Amino acid sequence: MVAWYRSHLIPFGLALIAFLIITTGGWIRINDAGESCPDWPTCFGTWGFDVSSEEQEKWWEENPDEIDSRGGSHRYTSYQIFTEWSHRALVAVIGILVAYSHYTAWSLRDKIGNRVYRIHFVSSMFLILQAVLGYVTVDLDNAPWTVSLHLFMALIFTLSLITVGLIWWQEQSGLPEKLSKLEMSNWLKKYIWYLTLIILLQLMIGAYLSTSYHRAACDIGFYKGWPLCQNSILPTLKQFGIILNYGHRLSAVAVAGMLYYLWREIKNEIEDSSNIIRKMINLTIGFYGINILLGGLYVVTAVDGVFLGWVSLLHLLVGACVFLTLASTYMITNLVTFGREDVTS
Repeated sequence: MVAWYRSHLIPFGLALIAFLIITTGGWIRINDAGESCPDWPTCFGTWGFDVSSEEQEKWWEENPDEIDSRGGSHRYTSYQIFTEWSHRALVAVIGILVAYSHYTAWSLRDKIGNRVYRIHFVSSMFLILQAVLGYVTVDLDNAPWTVSLHLFMALIFTLSLITVGLIWWQEQSGLPEKLSKLEMSNWLKKYIWYLTLIILLQLMIGAYLSTSYHRAACDIGFYKGWPLCQNSILPTLKQFGIILNYGHRLSAVAVAGMLYYLWREIKNEIEDSSNIIRKMINLTIGFYGINILLGGLYVVTAVDGVFLGWVSLLHLLVGACVFLTLASTYMITNLVTFGREDVTS
């Protein structure tokens, strides 16, 4: 196979599609359409999304065991069904493109090495696992823990594609100087790794809260609902929802402090302000600051237990950007450095 001199861009393009899939997943949630396709991979037994109320009623009668938490009398709009349908369609598209990318990496292994292909194989397995989790999420009527796990796998899959792209780029044409000449102490690398894991856990808890009945456990509105919880700095921690919500907020404050410490240490260790690592850490902190404000806005603007969907979606996406930016920083400083020491295998 002829090596396209920029074929390393394929995984990066796939990562953008993966992020779009995460976006449509959030779009489904804010439209209360998580159960709008009760079966999988079809939708009410069809491959389309324009399913009338009569067709839905007929399908429920023929499949009473599939009746979701809203009951057999509930009817979804075509728009709600479309959100779920488009999400699945994008997954099908990326499945085909990942297979193509996988084949390309295999075909070029004599030029870019087996390492790219092996890591790409892991990424492909992540996609399969993500599809299985999608089925489980639908089968269990979008139980909060399944939604949280589904988001976790989506982020890991997206990060794996970025990793494949970086290593492919390195092996094919060599990384640009601003990426290939990076030096950082090992303890700071480990610090970034652990902080990335904490942020990932924080995102999973946030996804659980947003799809459960606990998102208003700290109350709503300015001051008593945010930044306070139950109108108190230290609420009574007896209910699970309050414990989870309050813990999510405390972890947000802790992560903010940890990011500040990282920023200070990076600044002391890397004097060049144009260094890509410093820029990525600054970007991570910028995203995180915006997301703190979005989290507060989500609680403050809620009325009678009704939350603004678009704020929730932005909160999810900016949170994902925090994770992916910091995780990519770790990959650049570790996997790329490792690749210079062991170019091919």
